[in-house]
Amino acid sequence: MQVLRLGGWTADFAREGNLFAILSAATHCAHISRHHVAGSIVEDCADLCDFSTTLVRTSIQKTMRRITTRLYLLCFGGVFCAPVSAQFGTSDIWWLCPADRDLPVRPVYAEPLDPGSTEIRADTTRIVKDDITEFAGNVEIVRDSRSIKGDIVTYDEARSLFDVEGHATIWDSALTWQGEHARFDLDTDVGRLESGNYWLSKGRGRGNADVLETDRRENVSLLEGVDYTTCPTDQPDWRFSAQTIRLDHDAGRGSATHALLKVREVPVFYFPYINFPLDNQRKSGLLMPTVGSSNESGFDVRVPYYFNIAPNHDATLTPRWLAERGAMLGGQYRYLTENHRGQIAFEILPSDDLDDNNTRSFVAFRHDSHFDGGRGWLEAKIQNVSDAHYFEDFGSSLSVTSQRFLDRRVYVQYLDYGRQFFFTGLVQSYQQVDDSPAAGPGPYKLLPRLYFRSLVPQLHLKLHPEIAVETTYFDRHGTVSGGRIDLRPSLSLPFIKRYARIIPKLSLRHTEYFLKDEGAFNDRESRTVPVASLDARLFAERRLSLFGSTMLQTLEPRAYYLYIPKDGQDDIPIFDTGRFGTTFQSLFYENRFAGSDRVGDSNQLTVGATSRLLSLESGRELVRASVGQIYYFEDREIALPGTAKEDDDVSELIAELGANLARGLSARMTLQYDPNDSTTEKSSYNLRYRPPGTGIVVNAGYRRRRAVTDIEQTDVSFRVPVTGALSLLGRWNYSLENDETLEMVGGLEFESCCWGMRLVGRRFLRNTEGEFDTGVFMQFEFKGLTGYGRSTASFLRKNIPGYESYF
Repeated sequence: MQVLRLGGWTADFAREGNLFAILSAATHCAHISRHHVAGSIVEDCADLCDFSTTLVRTSIQKTMRRITTRLYLLCFGGVFCAPVSAQFGTSDIWWLCPADRDLPVRPVYAEPLDPGSTEIRADTTRIVKDDITEFAGNVEIVRDSRSIKGDIVTYDEARSLFDVEGHATIWDSALTWQGEHARFDLDTDVGRLESGNYWLSKGRGRGNADVLETDRRENVSLLEGVDYTTCPTDQPDWRFSAQTIRLDHDAGRGSATHALLKVREVPVFYFPYINFPLDNQRKSGLLMPTVGSSNESGFDVRVPYYFNIAPNHDATLTPRWLAERGAMLGGQYRYLTENHRGQIAFEILPSDDLDDNNTRSFVAFRHDSHFDGGRGWLEAKIQNVSDAHYFEDFGSSLSVTSQRFLDRRVYVQYLDYGRQFFFTGLVQSYQQVDDSPAAGPGPYKLLPRLYFRSLVPQLHLKLHPEIAVETTYFDRHGTVSGGRIDLRPSLSLPFIKRYARIIPKLSLRHTEYFLKDEGAFNDRESRTVPVASLDARLFAERRLSLFGSTMLQTLEPRAYYLYIPKDGQDDIPIFDTGRFGTTFQSLFYENRFAGSDRVGDSNQLTVGATSRLLSLESGRELVRASVGQIYYFEDREIALPGTAKEDDDVSELIAELGANLARGLSARMTLQYDPNDSTTEKSSYNLRYRPPGTGIVVNAGYRRRRAVTDIEQTDVSFRVPVTGALSLLGRWNYSLENDETLEMVGGLEFESCCWGMRLVGRRFLRNTEGEFDTGVFMQFEFKGLTGYGRSTASFLRKNIPGYESYF
């Protein structure tokens, strides 16, 4: 072959018509402009027009038009990619697919050219008769990211028709198309491809179509006899087909008639007509229905309908049928702005056949906002259910059905480091959803709670003043209510060095109460308690070699002395105060009570130490161990109502251990040992095995707590691949104390190149009467198309810590 380049254009022909091709390229610029070719092409022709002469202008027009027509077809081929990608979607997770898709080999430039240059190659070229030119034998055109190839290329100037016969192939940045015949009309800007296959450049989408026709003036495409799949074989596991698909590219919408989804050639879904977006624009319409079943409600079908209200507003309405209960309606409205986001959700069952035809309902509102450059944050959450058993009947797991109080709150916070203060405000109430006697009257309403704290930075040997103020109004029907103001000024003198941090501190706790419905209490009560503390930490480290690696070991001893004199507080009600759970960190708290209604008398010394082992090669913390205990010099007489004073000389011994071992193995242990009666009050052991790159997750845990109601439970969960495509899933939460299973989950997860499936069953305790609910649900995922069935990924992440969805 021979190569010709003129003004950024390149022509390459062999044996026949070389001079014809050269001159035709030089004189076709006017024709290109007349047919509204893109401005970049017209500019590239400027040098060619200067080269042209009157002698050759008439004859060479015939051949040069093929350049223009080819470019139109290249653009035309790219039209098909947008609707396919938008309708069916793409995914980056194709790890089970063959690496080579066996695509047609794309023509490339013979040598590097400037952007916008075009190279044309053919074995032969000849004039068949007046106004008809034919190119044959490996005809190729390459321009930037577009290429086209065919066996025979014919251009009919009289009708402005361009034909490609035999192995007509078009490559574009988003699509490769290969068919037997292609035609393009320059006058009408209508192109047509027949009987061919296509491959998407992104993802694994491919298929075939009988006809692909596009009208560039109207910017509309029509496809007939279309198939689509992401499976790599000639006999795909699934395929989506439609009789016709119409794509309106300006409107960003498409429609299909007689659309059918087949799995292993078995029809699954049929849609006489569907409408869908071609890009990221959302479109109102039906979503995939979901199907499930439980032993309490029976067969369960949901058919959601999506409303695209605006780019930042949408809604979903979901009719639902529960075979044993009746018809239910659910919905959700969402909104999003630059500084705000939120949603409103509801469910209503007008007549529950299993609950004396009562109306059952749930409504929830959630709103979040940030303001003043992110320094402020607002959160609102309002929820309500029709009855105390709603979550027992309609909840999907033990964590949902075990709710006792439904939170309702409006919370605001403002953090300003420049002005050195932190402020929060909270209005909170609860709906009781547990009608058992053990639930009691429930928590107080906070109407409101306001909290302010100064944020003066601590500096070495500089007096550090600090103040915290909290004011709260508590309200609860039938019990004492009222306001409380808690004032906590303090002064410290920090000693801060790299090897030590010693902070002596004096503070005052003054609390005022303004009560109503006081009962046994006065309408005005107050308490003032001084607090003195000394917190001393040391930091030491050393290097050592362990298992062939260089390690850094730290030793961080800590001593904390706390003195608070006794101040009788039996004349003060309990609004929000309880005893802190015992952890290593709680050993160093200033008050053993959570809340401000009690300030514990203390004359005690806490001694503890933490040691860490870090890898100097990776920076990872491999091991952390902590141990601590409180030594009491006086009995503790301040207590919560109904509890006795404490007279032990030492507290429980708290030990915590965490280890991140090699190959994804980690362990956590917490031990609370009481030396006064030689018993273990609380213990927790957790082990996780999650080697990277394997998909394996195994969790095993044991916890025990001595209390009014003893708790002793085991919890095992796992995801274990059996083969490259099949995995087992499971969780077993078992109560050793009651000798019963609290929650059990089991299932299978299968994944291939082009589809995946999860089948999960669960059985969980649904109420305090010991009743269980059992359900089975399934999810299909057709990669590059859509999913069918109830989404299980979020459910499995909650039940199998460390689980990640692979499709």
